[in-house]
Amino acid sequence: MFKELRNEARITFNIHTAGPLLIKGADEPGLDPSLPDVRFVRAYRDGEMVPFIPGSSLKGVLRSRAEQILRTLAPPELEFHDLFGESIKNEMEGKDGRSRYYTSDPLVQLFGQTYLAGRLSCRDAFPVPGRPLHLSERSHVAINRITGATHGGALFNPEVVDEGTFAAEIRITNFATWQMKLVGCLLQDLNDGFLLLGGSTTRGYGRVVLEEVEVIVRDYRADPPQGVLRGYETGEDQVMLENLRFTKHEYYYEIRLGGYDWLVRLPVDLKEEMSKLAEQRRNWEAKTGA
Repeated sequence: MFKELRNEARITFNIHTAGPLLIKGADEPGLDPSLPDVRFVRAYRDGEMVPFIPGSSLKGVLRSRAEQILRTLAPPELEFHDLFGESIKNEMEGKDGRSRYYTSDPLVQLFGQTYLAGRLSCRDAFPVPGRPLHLSERSHVAINRITGATHGGALFNPEVVDEGTFAAEIRITNFATWQMKLVGCLLQDLNDGFLLLGGSTTRGYGRVVLEEVEVIVRDYRADPPQGVLRGYETGEDQVMLENLRFTKHEYYYEIRLGGYDWLVRLPVDLKEEMSKLAEQRRNWEAKTGA
């Protein structure tokens, strides 16, 4: 599905903490007693080790939320495969790329699996230069659920980002319009606090807000897409949008829009799209015997 590039979207935004944020780094030997028990993940950037939000962490929470939404909306016959199951991986062996895509569930189509490249990717989010970045050490102790008293010897001290702003980016290649709508809904949930980032969310960690959201959409097909957002399936997947004016560049058409609200408002019914995908899978399996 990636041999031909038909469309692409790049969503850039800043993730700003609205409370403590904890994303664990690799376990390290406790040789230095001055270090916290759990350190925030770091990476080498511009000559120093700095805290960052791994793209895998952002993609993981988006995928988890997307699964909850899609499972709720999908018809019973649209089966979702076990993420860690071996049977589906064995079943996909020997199939070509199109068969793997059309017989996969919508979650795998967007986020990928070991047997199928996903259409969505998340870049590592590093601190925005010039914005405050403050880390601190929090103290937690286990509570005995019987007595309600503290449990001796169960004190641990995680390192958290109290305040920080991180530059994030999501890229979607050869997207369907329903996938763009879904990503808009996921960003809205993240900004509204219904989706939390990182660990220890039951302790009140992980609340973030999104700033400076910009969506760049490219259409690489020869005919101009004025007033229309077109999905990968040419002629079968498109939505009309007023005031959607693409600019012609060397080999593509492009539009830049601020915010994610317009994605949420796309005239696409996710429940109806899930039913279409179930029918598409049945038709493909009947056609190919997959």
